[in-house]
Formats: sequence, structure tokens, C-alpha cells
Amino acid sequence: MIGYLEGELVAVLDGSVLLRTSGGVGYQVFLPMARLSARVDTGAQAQYFVVTVVREAEISLYGFEDLSGKLLFESLITVSGIGPKAAMAMLSAFSPREVAEAIVIEDVALLSTIPGIGKKTATRLCVELSDRLATAAMPREAAPGSRGELISALTNLGFPEKDVLTILHKIPAELPSFSDQLKQALALLGKNQHLR
Repeated sequence: MIGYLEGELVAVLDGSVLLRTSGGVGYQVFLPMARLSARVDTGAQAQYFVVTVVREAEISLYGFEDLSGKLLFESLITVSGIGPKAAMAMLSAFSPREVAEAIVIEDVALLSTIPGIGKKTATRLCVELSDRLATAAMPREAAPGSRGELISALTNLGFPEKDVLTILHKIPAELPSFSDQLKQALALLGKNQHLR
């Protein structure tokens, strides 16, 4: 199974690129549309974390510039009704952090705005992945349930530490689990983002 590729961009196709590796083999790699809409220069060097999807009639490669995109894509396609195309549509509409955040805080309305993702599918995504993604954001070195763990998880998701510290006092310490605290924090951080 192919998990990482690097080489020269030979061509940009509809939804994908052709990447020639040092051995002279060319791979067609599907990318999120946000990456393709950025200027992609043929002849430039590129590297992608890759998910290999094997189906009866085809083998497809889906590429991501960072490991978080690859890991989220792998989680998304485990949900019934979410295939590679739907997962790629989600990661084309929003960044991996935004998709994971929407799932963790169970923002069905936002997820339903993605083409091909209806309310039922968005709800299923939240039910099946919310706790798993919240736990995945949890750092291993912090003591479970500590405020340090929450700060570390949120900064690992890409939020500036000053924003995290600003909303930390608004999260009730008596929330029953780390997952609940993280959901509350993401909801508060999401509101702060909209106010800017």
C-alpha cells in the first residue's frame, strides 16, 4: 500500500495531478480542490501523504500535504455512506481542522452545506466519529482531565494559545469527560472565530 509519494508534478488533471517519482513511475493523485485551486506548477517538486483505496475495478490514490489530512480522510471513509469522493468533497470545502472541529462539536448544519452530504449523513458522521476525533486530539503526555491536556489538544488542532487561554475560564470544570470539555471549547472557539 502506498502511504507517501514525492516527485515532480508532470500535469494537472481534473481533480488530480500526475506525479513522477525518482524511479520514473508516474502516479495519478487526487487532491482536495482547495489545493488544486492554488497554483500548481508543472515541473515543481511535491510530496503527499497518500491513502490508497482499492476497489474492484480500480486503485486510486488520494494525497494530502500533511498527515492530519490523511488521517482524517481515513477516518471519514470508515463511516457508512462516506466514500472517497464524499470525503474529498468535505476536505475540499473545509480544512481538516474545520471538518474535525465540526464533527466533534456535532455541527450538523455546517456539515450539511457540503455538496453530497445531507443531514442524515452529517448526523451519522457526528455519531460515529465525534468521540474518536475528540480522543485523537488528546495529547498523550498530559494527565487525563487536566486543563493542560485541553490546552495542548486545542493548540494541536491549530488554535492560537492566546485564544485557547481566553475561553478556558468559560468551560465548566465539572463537565464529566475530556470529550465534553473539548466539545465546549471548540464551540466557544468557533463563536470567537465568527466574531472576527
